[in-house]
Amino acid sequence: MDSEHYKRRLSKCKEIHILVKMYRHRGRGTSISLYDPLPSLPIPPAPAYKNIVAMAVRVREYLVENPQRTQTTAGNHFGITRARVSQLMTILEKIPADFIGTLRETDDQALIKRFSGKRLLKIASFKTKDRMHQAISSLMPLTQLDDRSFH
Repeated sequence: MDSEHYKRRLSKCKEIHILVKMYRHRGRGTSISLYDPLPSLPIPPAPAYKNIVAMAVRVREYLVENPQRTQTTAGNHFGITRARVSQLMTILEKIPADFIGTLRETDDQALIKRFSGKRLLKIASFKTKDRMHQAISSLMPLTQLDDRSFH
């Protein structure tokens, strides 16, 4: 290309700057609007935590109904692994029964979150009942701790 011709062609070009108000949402895909603001994003629902104790009781009842059933069949029935069934049975065997009853009946999401499966397994691993009671008492909210004895 002839350099003189190229220079002439550039001189005819003009640079224009336009200021436009732009609205955008970032996420999986970026949404852009040049005219109206984008609608606000919906508020995600609060997470619903699984009640591990209620699930453990259901699994135990399933196993007690028919003594021929194994932990593997229970796991297949509930869609969990055999190792998880074993963990649930450990929780039910080691943690005090009255505390299990309290957790089984509760709908309080904060309490269910506080006593997750991992935390219940840790409490079940304690050697003494006093240590279990101490751990449970330290995690219970003051409103629900009414001098119960979890021994």
